[in-house]
Amino acid sequence: MNFKKIIACERKSLEKLSKFQLPHKFKRIGWVLFIASFVSLIATSIIVTDDSLKSTIIVIVKYTMLIGLLVVSLSKEPIEDEFIRSIRMRSYYMIAFIVGVLQTLVMPFINLGADALINGGSSLKPVNDFFVLWVLLFCQILFFHLFKSGADE
Repeated sequence: MNFKKIIACERKSLEKLSKFQLPHKFKRIGWVLFIASFVSLIATSIIVTDDSLKSTIIVIVKYTMLIGLLVVSLSKEPIEDEFIRSIRMRSYYMIAFIVGVLQTLVMPFINLGADALINGGSSLKPVNDFFVLWVLLFCQILFFHLFKSGADE
């Protein structure tokens, strides 16, 4: 196989992957997964007393929340036309990227200020992966629905 054929094959694979979407029924599954995980997160924080068990459950529940948001983000709308696809792409690229970068840059300083006010501490800590991914997915879903509702008017 020559180099151009390999590149064409890879491009085709990437185009398929970029157009991947789950059927609309998965949107409800994603929301149920997210809400159940969110409730479990709160319940675990209140009910579980063993710190080791609590931290393990919280990590699992947080990632389950992310999976739920990802399923919602990848699910089709009931009527998926070219306009909906363009709105989806705008929400993925523009908003999620900008918010993710800004949040990653600003949050360590917000945490530093909050830590100094509450605990008198002064250590600068990076943002964890869960928070970055949660903000990206949540903002993408939020702005997709905002763009969509603005287009309906």
